[in-house]
Parts: sequence; C-alpha cells; structure tokens
Amino acid sequence: MAAPKLSERRVSQRYALSLENTSGHAVFEKSIVLPLMDISYGGFSVAIDKPEHQSLCETLPRTSEVDVVMLGVGTTGRAVRVFESKQRLGYAFCHDTASVLIFLRRFIEFMRLGEHLNTLDRSLLKPPYDSAEWLCFRGDGPTDFVFHKNKGANNSVDEAVITYREKDSYRTAELRNGRLLTSMSSEAGGGLNGRSAQDATANEDILRKSACVIMGFLQSCDEVHQPALTHLLNTLRKQLLSSPQQKTK
Repeated sequence: MAAPKLSERRVSQRYALSLENTSGHAVFEKSIVLPLMDISYGGFSVAIDKPEHQSLCETLPRTSEVDVVMLGVGTTGRAVRVFESKQRLGYAFCHDTASVLIFLRRFIEFMRLGEHLNTLDRSLLKPPYDSAEWLCFRGDGPTDFVFHKNKGANNSVDEAVITYREKDSYRTAELRNGRLLTSMSSEAGGGLNGRSAQDATANEDILRKSACVIMGFLQSCDEVHQPALTHLLNTLRKQLLSSPQQKTK
C-alpha cells in the first residue's frame, strides 16, 4: 500500500531549479540520487525521474539522511518527507545543527540578489555597456548583471558580466570569447566601471555565486530572456561540474 500523502508546510521561500540543466541533486541513504526541483532554507523537492523510483515512498524512511549537492559542492543532513506525489517528493530539513543553514546561505543569498535585479539606467555605465546591444540590470548589494546575446543564435549569450559585492570587495565573473574569467577588486575600484586583475584560473566560488545570481533572476525576469539566461547558466554549470573533485563542506 502506498504511503499516505502528508501536508507540505513552507515557511521559507523556495527557488525553482531547472531540470533541463540540473544544478543540484539529493542523495538519499548514500545510494538513491534524485534531481532537485527547488531549494530553500526550510527544505527542498526532488523529481521522481525514473520508473524504478516510483515506489520510493515505500522503501525510504520518512526521515532520511541526505546529501544535498549544489553545483559541485555538498553537505549532509537529515530531512523529513512532508509531501508525496507521483512526480515529486517534498522534504523539510531537520536543523539539528547549523551546518545545513550555513551551506545553503552560500547559494540562497545570491539567488535572492538575482531575483531582485531591475533594469539599469544606461547613463550609469561606461562603454561598451551603455550600448543598446547590452541588456543591463542592477540589484541589491549592488549586484550588476549585463549580457550580450549572440546575433546568430537567439538562445545563446556570447558575452556577459556579473559583478557582486561581498565583504570588502567586488567579485566578477565574465564570459568572453567562450571563456569564463573571474576577478576581484577593492570596493573603491569595483563594479562594472572599475578595473581589477583577473584570476590566473577561474575562481570556482565566484562562478558558483554568479550562477546563483542567474538562477535567482530566472525566477523573476521577462520570459523572453529565459532561453539566453538558461544557456549562460548551463555554461557556468558545465565549468563547475568539470572540476576534478566534488567537495563536501
């Protein structure tokens, strides 16, 4: 007999994650891997994407040990199942310690920044970003996001810059000529109009947080921008998941 459905309770806002370019997954009982559909401080949902997983509610305990992995890094905690359907399972975290919250903050706070991006006044920008060919947005932090669509392919981005402020410096991720670059500068010289020295190799933490800015923006941006943003997110995701080691922190 199938397990009864439980009432799902959401206190924290959940951010939807695209299953087309899966940015995260959950591993139950060290062996069952399911793609994340959404994430929040309070919990997450996973998709039942394979026929052999249809009976998971009968085999998994209601409270499970789970490894949550986002863009190549993960943490371990406990979660209780609060929703069941044929397409997905919903879980609430058991916050026995602060470790899961600390881990999630690295992603959700930057999704929040992306969600609240608004069109940027071009008068605030220097060339080339003041050109009509660039789509320019600004949000809290400040967080700046500009990108240039490929004229020959409507669903791709050929250039992009994401800049956000963290602690006492600006962090920047750029897509230039098919290559991902990162840099960091002092607060006085930061932002899209500032200059900073590029990292010798792309900094994964900057790339990861920039990907979260895009994921957040996908929650609220105009539908016409979604294909291009999905393409850019997939570019960042591939770079991060190509790292030789996946880390648990």
